[in-house]
Amino acid sequence: MVSWMTRWLAATACVALLTTLVAQHSTAEPGPADPVRSLGPVTVGAEIPQPLTLSDALAIARGVHPELRVAAANLTALRADSAFARVPGFNPVAEFQSARGGPSIGSGSEVTLDLGVSQQLELWGKRGARQALATARSRTGAAEWRLKLQDIESDVRARFARALFMQERLATLNELAGLDRRVVAATRARVRDGSMTPLTGRLTELDLLRVEAQEHRARADLRQAQVALGLSVGEPLPDSTRLNGTLAADSLGQPEESVVALAIGGRGTGEVLRRRIAERQAELQLAEREARPDLTLGLGLTREHRSFSNGDFTGDPAIVGGIAGARTTDDLWTTRISAPLPLWQHNQAGRARAAAEIVRSEADLDRDRLHTQLEVLGAVRRFQDATVLYRMYLDRSTRVRQDLVLIRDAYADGRISLDSYLTQKGRLVDTLLGQLEAAGAYWDARGELESAVGLDLGRINAGGTR
Repeated sequence: MVSWMTRWLAATACVALLTTLVAQHSTAEPGPADPVRSLGPVTVGAEIPQPLTLSDALAIARGVHPELRVAAANLTALRADSAFARVPGFNPVAEFQSARGGPSIGSGSEVTLDLGVSQQLELWGKRGARQALATARSRTGAAEWRLKLQDIESDVRARFARALFMQERLATLNELAGLDRRVVAATRARVRDGSMTPLTGRLTELDLLRVEAQEHRARADLRQAQVALGLSVGEPLPDSTRLNGTLAADSLGQPEESVVALAIGGRGTGEVLRRRIAERQAELQLAEREARPDLTLGLGLTREHRSFSNGDFTGDPAIVGGIAGARTTDDLWTTRISAPLPLWQHNQAGRARAAAEIVRSEADLDRDRLHTQLEVLGAVRRFQDATVLYRMYLDRSTRVRQDLVLIRDAYADGRISLDSYLTQKGRLVDTLLGQLEAAGAYWDARGELESAVGLDLGRINAGGTR
């Protein structure tokens, strides 16, 4: 009997294991097939390629960013839960009891052995509801992974553009400082030949000092921008990193309504909230099924063993001559079904909480849509205003650089005075500095727009299809 029960338990365990393997094979979710592997090799501290392009920075962020790796690990765990949720709840409970009684008749003995196994039954679609909830949670995890990737890529794009602008600003100031150094050299030559007083000559040196101070601040801003870019990438960037890219003043080619609709439909936050509503609905379905009772099916064997000897029948007038001895074994099979009480008043609080969570998730989705609409509208208008101002300066920047060279040569040749040179040069430099400020406002506004929509400007202009 014991060997038969052992074989039955082993067969049950094999069925559970087979079901687990089938569940793991059949519960693939949309999203990254293997989020940890899809991130690429983790190469913390790897050498940054020179020069660094935007695609390089995005590739590094996908491979090493710690927040993305945490989101991938959470998604892997949720998918494991989804795979095992399909496995039936084979958790049999074995019961064993043995008792030895006193004398039954005279000096006879009695031994009772109880061996049983019970299994809680999953009825009312509980296993399917549990699997649906685990699947909904894994899909929410996949949406959160995509949202984290979207946020990181938007941050990297914005930080890269900011650092690239700082690099170009430093190059412009280096160019202005080079022009001023040539003017200072020409002025010193005039001071030496007596055609200009030293006090007047110092005006060009002071003008050079002003530009060099701005050059120093620009270099410090570039270093801070590189630190911020390294933080968004997930790996520190060496100080010698040079960025390779083009600062093109692209315009927005879509109307406001289209951009808002694109943000609401494609932004990762909305997808996460929609997945969360589906998850809450699955929780409610499971709570409704958990309210029904779990029945327990039990199977048992009771074996009673009795033995008697000759002395047990001594003096019994009904038995002539006595009995040398006797032994008997009785097997009793038992089956039972148990159900908890009360039957239909279970898990009321769980159902109420699940229903309330659905309402709250729907309210969160409505709030996110309103917030997205207002944020995108504000970002679109700021970007449009910044684009107009930036293009006004860009149309004049080439001519301003040419004029700076002309007045420098005119002063070096003695065709204009120092006062005239400084006056004209101040106006031209102010125009270039205004262009740099307008460019900074443009790239800040562009980063805000791309972050609000969740797409880069090229994909926004393409309607999100590229």
